[in-house]
Amino acid sequence: MRALHAAVARGTEPGAIWLVEHEPVYTAGRATPPDELRPGIVPIERGGKVTYHGPGQLTVYPLVRLPKRDVRDWLRRLEAFGVRLAARFGLFAEPSIDGTGVFVADRKFASIGVHVKSWANLHGISVNVAMDLAPWRAVRPCGLSPDVMTDLARAAGRPIAMAEAIAAATAEVSVLTDPDVPV
Repeated sequence: MRALHAAVARGTEPGAIWLVEHEPVYTAGRATPPDELRPGIVPIERGGKVTYHGPGQLTVYPLVRLPKRDVRDWLRRLEAFGVRLAARFGLFAEPSIDGTGVFVADRKFASIGVHVKSWANLHGISVNVAMDLAPWRAVRPCGLSPDVMTDLARAAGRPIAMAEAIAAATAEVSVLTDPDVPV
């Protein structure tokens, strides 16, 4: 991932969007308070605080040049991606008003953490599709209470297969790559 990011930043590769379902792992972004770091939590270069990645969660890594040279625009694009993804399952979602993430009915289903270097993105947005929420209880996800976390399946009141989420994500990637798509 870092090698592709470096090539995109140099302009020798056009980039790619990776869709990943991780094995269980906790990661800590640069804003994680020292008292929340402990063994088993992997520090990484993205922004944000501690989060969890695991089965039932779709992590979208847009390893691309930013459509505009504007990091705030990029974060809004990631939020818009989450909102549009939720809409494909009949859900009304909204971006966070005090951080980066996407919520449905005041519950967080998507977390955002990026590292932008030379106007190329590293890391991305994690969308809880249909997952066991118990691992969130071991941390303060993005500095929030674990009780705020949900997934699309719970919010929609129906099972959502990972294949459905991947198809929906693929249909919405233009917001991440096309500077003319409004956010």
